[in-house]
Amino acid sequence: MLDDLAGVIETLQGRIRNYGDTLRQNEIRTRVALIDPLLQALGWDVADPRLATPEYEISGQRVDYALLGPEGKPAATVEAKKLGEPLASHRMQMLNYSNAAGIAYAGLTDGNQWELYEVFKQVTLEERRLLDLRLLDTPAHECALKLLLLWRPNLATGRPIEANAPITGTKVVDGMPPADEEAQLSTTQTPASPVDAGWVSLSDFQPEAGASAPEAIKFATGEEVTSCRYWWQMLSEVAEWLIKAGKLTASNCPVMVSGGKNHIVHTDPVHSDGGHFMIPYQLSNRLYMERHGNIRMLAQRVKSLLHHCGVDPGQVWLKLG
Repeated sequence: MLDDLAGVIETLQGRIRNYGDTLRQNEIRTRVALIDPLLQALGWDVADPRLATPEYEISGQRVDYALLGPEGKPAATVEAKKLGEPLASHRMQMLNYSNAAGIAYAGLTDGNQWELYEVFKQVTLEERRLLDLRLLDTPAHECALKLLLLWRPNLATGRPIEANAPITGTKVVDGMPPADEEAQLSTTQTPASPVDAGWVSLSDFQPEAGASAPEAIKFATGEEVTSCRYWWQMLSEVAEWLIKAGKLTASNCPVMVSGGKNHIVHTDPVHSDGGHFMIPYQLSNRLYMERHGNIRMLAQRVKSLLHHCGVDPGQVWLKLG
């Protein structure tokens, strides 16, 4: 896969060197000659409505591309500029578009320089930047490795991981990697206590008003999530972990708050009294989660969800700042 991607990059490097003058004349030429071919090589066929939406509308404005993840929801936006156009003046506009649409990642490119940002991370612009790459300044195979952040099976997960070594032998079906057939959760599995300071098991967690969201979540299976920015994501990440393990399905819904009447997860965003979820969130298997609530409410819902699925909350650890 990396060799094929590197071959495409070498072709694009040649186009920039040989035809740069004409590509610098307008954005359309840059997109057709440089941007579209690289996106396609990364699994985003911009002509396939299942994978990408060109000219995606956000609040009356249009971004050049929305790259679509599961269920057709945008995983990222990409703003395109003509070759050689300075990107600095467009970065905040790019981030604002994605922020307005609730899209977690935003890219910006002139066909040679490629940037990718975490939209909701509460740090400086530079610290949000995951990718800053110039094709002409970097050997093709090194470009390919760095651009795996934009590879569809990686970016579409919603938690792209930077590649530190070549990825080979991955079977891709319809642009997506296979499910991990061994990622089965044992309800009797007990995780070892993380040795780093700041970790606390969910069963021992005592939420405090105003506390920052956890820096990371660790599960008994060894998986770790480091992209939490808000407390409600603690609930969604635990739910996705249970979905992956086959323990949270439509057949065991609704999931209700212990001792309460409201639903935590259900097939429809409606509580038992007929009231709608205040802030519904659709999970990867199309179930709906109620994401509204303060820290204490959300912590209780996570514990209730785990108990409902037959899992000890001690199998989930939070790293607190």
